[in-house]
Amino acid sequence: MLALTNYTLAAIATTTLALLLAAAYLSGALDPVIKEVGIMFFKAKAETEAKKLQAQGWKQGEDFTKGQLEGNKQAADVAEGFGKMGAGVGGLKVGL
Repeated sequence: MLALTNYTLAAIATTTLALLLAAAYLSGALDPVIKEVGIMFFKAKAETEAKKLQAQGWKQGEDFTKGQLEGNKQAADVAEGFGKMGAGVGGLKVGL
């Protein structure tokens, strides 16, 4: 009888999980997840930009608007680019 050690079981579980994630990614099943993570990332980037500008003395609404922030523009691009052939999710998915 083959004795499976904890290390062998961990390796099998990790490999199985990696293969399942790769299959889901390649089939496009993870596109909505990638889209949402990308939007959250770029919105967080925009918040950081806004705080940086406010720390420099700029006033939101007078000196800059949220629409002008690079992170918000990128988040909008991701939301718009979802579903376009070949581009992936706003350019977030890179071909293998």
